[in-house]
Amino acid sequence: MKFFRIMTVIFIGYLSYMAYEKGVELRAMGTNADGDGIGISFLGIQTAERVPEANIPKHAQGFFVSSIILGISGLLLLFLPMILKIVPLPLKNWIRKQFETE
Repeated sequence: MKFFRIMTVIFIGYLSYMAYEKGVELRAMGTNADGDGIGISFLGIQTAERVPEANIPKHAQGFFVSSIILGISGLLLLFLPMILKIVPLPLKNWIRKQFETE
């Protein structure tokens, strides 16, 4: 179980980093696109086919926000055992019931 959690944290960290890098790339591009707009792909998957120049900074912000959310969720997953030691017993039992597999 520990190995699975660590590998999941590494994968989430990688996704977080890649989303941050995509946000930096789009922020650097700014509104400097040729033609009608640009296509945005993330990890080889086309997420938006034609994004107008005015909406490029909004997409960059979206990648930054998703990077932060992924980073926080990865940290929470990494430190879950320590968090469970700190929280009160009734809340700890409720959390364990949520993650139990039958």
